[in-house]
Formats: sequence, C-alpha cells, structure tokens
Amino acid sequence: MPDIDDPTATFQEFDRDGDGYITRAEFTLAMKARGEEVTTAELDSIFKAADERDGDVDGRISLAEFLVAWEK
Repeated sequence: MPDIDDPTATFQEFDRDGDGYITRAEFTLAMKARGEEVTTAELDSIFKAADERDGDVDGRISLAEFLVAWEK
C-alpha cells in the first residue's frame, strides 16, 4: 500500500489500469482493498464534484481533479 500522505501514489493505487483516470469501479475496488465501503450516493457525490471542477462530465477522476480534492 502506498504512503497515505502521498496523493500521487494514492491516485496510482486507485487507477488500477494505469490509464490516468479513476473510474467508479476502480474507486470502489480500491476502497474495498482498504477495508472501506462506499455507497452509491457517496460515489455519485464524489464523481459529480470531480466533473463540476473541470466541466468535462466524463465520469472519471483525473490526477489533477484528485489533487484538488486531496487539498480540501
């Protein structure tokens, strides 16, 4: 498991296929691997906020979006 204080390493952990984006499925799997469950409502909120930040509404979280959220 990566250093929990390193957002880039955490992003890479969540981005299981290495394509530069975290999908809902990848986010769910990463949270389960950490022993945490995430509800559909939580996923909706997380991914909606990411889409609103960059306006692309692609349903994925990029590293840039992740870093902005990390700082909050």
